[in-house]
Amino acid sequence: MGVRTISHFAANITLLAFFAFASAGLRAQEPWRSILYPEDWRPPASEDGLDFETDSFLQDLSYAGYRMGSASLSADGAAVFDVVEAFGADPTGTKDSTLAIQEAIDAAKESGGGVILLPEGSYRLSIPEGQDQCLLIESSNIVLRGEGVGRTYLFNTSTEMRHRRVIRVRSPESAGWTAQRSEPIPLARDELGPTRVLQLATIDGLAVGDWIVVHNPATEAFIQDLNMGPGLDGVDWTDTIDSLRGLLYLRQVTAVEEADNLIEIDIPTRWSLKTRDGAVVYKTESHLSDVALEAFSIGNKRITKTGWEESDYSVPGTAAYDAHDSYLIEMRSVVDGWMQNVSSYNPGNDNDVHSLSNGVLLDWCRNVTLYRLRFLNAQYGGGGGNGYMIRLNAASESLIAECEVGHSRHGFVMWRMQNSGNVVTRCYDHDSGIQLADTVVQSTAGRGSDHHGIFSHSNLFDGNRLERSYLEAAYRGDSGSSPEHGISSSQCVYWNIEGVAYHESADYVVHSQQYGQGYVIGTRGEASGVRLSEKRPNSDMRTNPLDFVEGEGLGDTLVPASLYQDQLLKRTNGATARLWFEKTENSLKFEWEESPSFPWALEHAEDLEQWAILLEGAAGVHEEPLPVGAQFFRLSVQR
Repeated sequence: MGVRTISHFAANITLLAFFAFASAGLRAQEPWRSILYPEDWRPPASEDGLDFETDSFLQDLSYAGYRMGSASLSADGAAVFDVVEAFGADPTGTKDSTLAIQEAIDAAKESGGGVILLPEGSYRLSIPEGQDQCLLIESSNIVLRGEGVGRTYLFNTSTEMRHRRVIRVRSPESAGWTAQRSEPIPLARDELGPTRVLQLATIDGLAVGDWIVVHNPATEAFIQDLNMGPGLDGVDWTDTIDSLRGLLYLRQVTAVEEADNLIEIDIPTRWSLKTRDGAVVYKTESHLSDVALEAFSIGNKRITKTGWEESDYSVPGTAAYDAHDSYLIEMRSVVDGWMQNVSSYNPGNDNDVHSLSNGVLLDWCRNVTLYRLRFLNAQYGGGGGNGYMIRLNAASESLIAECEVGHSRHGFVMWRMQNSGNVVTRCYDHDSGIQLADTVVQSTAGRGSDHHGIFSHSNLFDGNRLERSYLEAAYRGDSGSSPEHGISSSQCVYWNIEGVAYHESADYVVHSQQYGQGYVIGTRGEASGVRLSEKRPNSDMRTNPLDFVEGEGLGDTLVPASLYQDQLLKRTNGATARLWFEKTENSLKFEWEESPSFPWALEHAEDLEQWAILLEGAAGVHEEPLPVGAQFFRLSVQR
């Protein structure tokens, strides 16, 4: 099994983060806990009588990511399909390799799955005639794997990319969670707070293991509850009820009790469900699983046309028109998938463009992990949904960990009320509000990373680092088109956010103006300000009361340093951390499984605090190459 050994540990940024909490314990004068997260905190449940709309509390947000954080990102033992050796792809980048790589993907599909191996080299891609993507994955158990960022390159030469993707992963059915595959069953009682137990009118046709959608339709009463009826700004969601869809939670049945028509679901609900609105459950379409992209760089040839203004995306013949709504990667209708160690890059463009517009899109996905992605340098960041590096269009319980986004309109975006339970943790977000256009960097009308609109709720931003960017969950009024963006969020948590430098347009690192309840707990760094005021005039009536703020500027001493990590260890009782620890008089040794869910498991190692100064002050780093697919790592420190 491949391992990485580091002796005399020092300035390795990723690994140093593992020890941040222990080191802070030595330096901190007054460690503090949030009043909403005492030591005896337990996950809220239906018997607590909580109401999402009116009560202040922290949900259990530890279910995010592949297999709910209980498994590593691995396809060990799968058959390997070498695109060069077996299918004739050209790793020199001289000839187009699109069809050869697609043949390998299709062959793996016919075999029931496998790893599509892209050996070190550069692979030229293009959009085949009649297609909307270069490469298409439509089956489970497929892993598209290179030999590492900076070693395997995918280079798309197509520049007419409007509504197109370089890599598209999707279920063949691909209709999303609105697709009903059984008769809807009404809920028999309201569930106003978090719950994993639902009482139904009947349980006929339901069994343990079924995938269902829990649906609270958007009704006029539902819209009034959110204060999104007619307002002074002219915004009114009642005009667009059908396009709102309502709340949609993809869940799996884990238990059935016939006596009281009860079902248990695998992940708690994230907002109030009301019989008044016709809340129901129904079976839905199949989805892909164990599908992944890993260990490669991806980029696009830049557009040489002109026309990069905010609204040029709707003007045929302009460069923006050709770039509009294009993505390097899209995942759709995936449950339990991942992307890891994937980076955008400049394939030779003279203005350092990586992508024409957008980076990564998740749509109708659940429990997808994005781990150590790096997406930068959008050529277009105009209106209409352009220049987003990582966008969650309709995704739930997904994990974004240790990713970097920058030089784009928006770094991270969550959009629509089908987004809930997502966690963005330990990410670096910098230089937003930018497009590269031709050869001169230009400012865009949008900036920051945000809950972009239409009630993306119950998400967590945890331990992220911001530099010339900011995080926002605010009322956005008439931005966008049918339906207008309006209320963007509720019950979202910003935990221990670090600001390195403010964006030129802001004096805050977090702006929280959420409907009902929102939370900013701990900020730190040179740019640690928090804003609670209106984004749009006359909107406070829609969002009052003001959101909860605690520990502004005091995040360095917040305990725990990571809400996600602490909740995950509580839920799993540490059983899945797979941490080996050995201490002698002169050495300290660890071995841990590589997983985005457990980067801070070392914080819980016995007597680690006494080693913190040594770990920070040691000199010299030796790092062996990491074999592709290696899952375990070792760290050894000598006095």
